[in-house]
Amino acid sequence: MKRVGYILTLLAFVAATLTATAQEVLIPLSSQQRLPAPKHRDTVELTLPFFDDFSNYEGVPVASRWLTPHALVNRDYAPQAPTVGMVTLDALNECGDLYSQASTNLFGADTLASQPIRLDSLLSPTRRALTIGDSIMLSFFFVPGGWYGNMWERVGTAPGAEDSLFLEFYTPVDSSWHVVWASAGREADTAGSTACWPWRFVSVMVTDPIFLSRAFQFRFRNYASLDANPKMGIAANCDQWNIDYVVLDRNRRRSDSLFRDIAFVEKAPSMLKNYQAMPARHFQPSDMAANVEMRIVNRYSQTLASNYSYDVFNDNGTAIGHYDGGYENVPAFFPSGAYQTYAGHASPSVNFAYPVMTEPTNYRVVHVVREGVGGDNHICNDTVVFNQVFDNYYAYDDGFPENGYGLTSSSSKVWLAYRYDVAVADTLTALDIYFNRTRGAENEGIYFHLCVWDDNGGHPGTLLFRESEVTNPIYDGLNTFHRYVLSQPQVLSGRIYVGFEQTSNDFINLGFDRSNDSRENIFYRTSNEWQNSILSGSLMLRPVFGAAAVVGVEVPDAVADFALYPNPARGVVNVRCDESLANDATIEIFDMMGHLVLTVPYAPTISVDSLPKGVYMVRLMAGGMAHAVVKKLVISK
Repeated sequence: MKRVGYILTLLAFVAATLTATAQEVLIPLSSQQRLPAPKHRDTVELTLPFFDDFSNYEGVPVASRWLTPHALVNRDYAPQAPTVGMVTLDALNECGDLYSQASTNLFGADTLASQPIRLDSLLSPTRRALTIGDSIMLSFFFVPGGWYGNMWERVGTAPGAEDSLFLEFYTPVDSSWHVVWASAGREADTAGSTACWPWRFVSVMVTDPIFLSRAFQFRFRNYASLDANPKMGIAANCDQWNIDYVVLDRNRRRSDSLFRDIAFVEKAPSMLKNYQAMPARHFQPSDMAANVEMRIVNRYSQTLASNYSYDVFNDNGTAIGHYDGGYENVPAFFPSGAYQTYAGHASPSVNFAYPVMTEPTNYRVVHVVREGVGGDNHICNDTVVFNQVFDNYYAYDDGFPENGYGLTSSSSKVWLAYRYDVAVADTLTALDIYFNRTRGAENEGIYFHLCVWDDNGGHPGTLLFRESEVTNPIYDGLNTFHRYVLSQPQVLSGRIYVGFEQTSNDFINLGFDRSNDSRENIFYRTSNEWQNSILSGSLMLRPVFGAAAVVGVEVPDAVADFALYPNPARGVVNVRCDESLANDATIEIFDMMGHLVLTVPYAPTISVDSLPKGVYMVRLMAGGMAHAVVKKLVISK
């Protein structure tokens, strides 16, 4: 049984040391964003060796190696994986929902079964029959969910004593599965804080000739049980088991846990100092990080030399940046748990800056590590990629929740605020929020007002805006934030706080990304005193800027240009355009909600004194829509 009750109690106790009335609550997901898996998978006949370290893909286990799609391939559910990526077995099915049979009683959950593997014959370099004397062994690393250390910094949930993980072998001789290894539920090694590594190595020799068949398979299965919760919306994922570095091959020994493999351990980081993504117009070279952290491991028994580098590509595939860290020795991970410490590889400098831009743009940062010149046996874990997004929003999160976040209180209201530093004056037009899907859609009955605050010494200050109409959590689907448009766009700059006033003390289940820690920017309150979050992670709540965030002005391709000045304008604005367009041109001014607020014939000087201060879109039209150009205008008073 999962330990949610224990987790909530401990978090409530810790939060109570900060305030007597408010509690931060973190729970596992009751559903998860997973890419849909095909209902039928073709059988593929494999040969030795079999290897998967889940390093170069995410989501559904790849069909070329796995026959069942139930488990989740990810990079976040346990730290310090053998190499980047792992597969997690839990209580969610392949669609990301709790299994229909999920209950407080023990139930069968995920199954991860391999494609059929030929253990009857060796096909190369010489074709011959395989025998028990070939020392065929399956090995893997595993760790139960929950990790160790401070409860408020853990990822995942630990299986209880009655929960379990099984490894089974299949043989067509009797058309049945045989249990060859099992582990009872437990928390990650409690000695993990002093031991070098809590992941455990498992090796299982093939010792029975009945498994030496053409249709051999192996599979992992877990049994789980839900915690007893009074609310359906709190019933959530549980009993996680993380598995990595699965190897089936011959000529092995039970202690064969070392591999000639230099690899990345964690996913690629953002090259920005503070954000995973930010508005394109707001970016300045000063937003670049000075260094990024890269965790590189040597899984062999002796020191090996490696080369590390990264390249940066724009939308067109053109390289705009390159870093070469050269060659350097990497110490063996065992027995001391050492990673690469040479700064040129472990903490490379960011030696470039993205260009200053005005339009949304994406970049790819490709990191590569290689052993020596030729590389090692498993190059799949030698490359990690980060997609740097410049659009119209700020994001601390990576878009993938590992938990649900909410506030409970003895008070009738709670407030949540998220701090952002807005680089340039711009109009906040919307908030993108990801609320987790809950059992029984309990989230949908919780209401809140969107809010914006200014800064008061590092805490939320004056309330600048409170949406008069209440709204509720809306789940828009897989990987999709819901866009809540402000009824009154706000012209802002500098340090701001965005969030909401919740009209009840129900748990709201907001998406929470555990892999990026921005807790220093998360604040909550139930009365007059703001408290800083203690939970490691990032809220999935993003401020959105500019007219493109709302349904409104279409911006057609410009066929002619015009000038607006001064900009910002006070009272009047001057307009200049090509003389061939001036005779029949019309000026239209839209607010940031896309509402038409002023229409006048073209004139060199136009009065805007009747318009309140803010950001507007000015459209010059001539010959109907044959010639149309749109420019941004700031009115200051």
